[in-house]
Amino acid sequence: MPRFLSCLLLAVALAAPALRAADEAAPSAPAPAPAPSAPRLTKFNLDFPGGTPGELVTAIQKATGRPLNVIIRTEYLGRPIPALKLSGVDAAQLFAALSLASSHYERVANNYGMARFGFRTDGAPSDSSIWYFFVEEPPQPPAPVQFSEFFLLTPYLDRGLTVDDIATAIQTAAKMRTDLPPPTITFHKETKLLIAVGSGEALGLIRQALDALNPAPKPAEAPAKTPPAQKQP
Repeated sequence: MPRFLSCLLLAVALAAPALRAADEAAPSAPAPAPAPSAPRLTKFNLDFPGGTPGELVTAIQKATGRPLNVIIRTEYLGRPIPALKLSGVDAAQLFAALSLASSHYERVANNYGMARFGFRTDGAPSDSSIWYFFVEEPPQPPAPVQFSEFFLLTPYLDRGLTVDDIATAIQTAAKMRTDLPPPTITFHKETKLLIAVGSGEALGLIRQALDALNPAPKPAEAPAKTPPAQKQP
């Protein structure tokens, strides 16, 4: 065996115990911590005949035998909740189902929007979660701009029409326009003025009614022609 190879084997043999001892002394990597499990919620049975959000919370607390942290805004206290009969559920399951069951579309003006209500919480639900009651409704269209206008009724009253006749015609036309809020009208006796307040389109109905009640002027009669004077012989 060559001298160089013999020296190399001898060095490895001498270093092996030191390497083994260093490896045994080195700290081992810590085992990964187990993932935290989701908190278990109290299960209960519920037979709720229907009522308000506060009454539902009271029924849940009675069924679970423990308090429920809930925030309900004053304007939502009277919101009706349907009857519920459930078995082996927890608060998170109940509130998720209530939100889905209440979802529906409502018509607003010429569009449809989603509406729903229920209870929500932030973070993972637990028995100590703070729930809040919410109501979602489609946005309402802006109110139409209101205008005021005055109509002199003397020409119509002088022809024998009454204020009730004119008002009835205007109100009938307004009722037929189901998509248009009717104008508000009142008659001022001293000035014979019909005072109206409403949207521009609603006031247009009043103008159309008065135009229809105003008879077209009669054509002027041509003056009678006089025969030419006869010449004296």
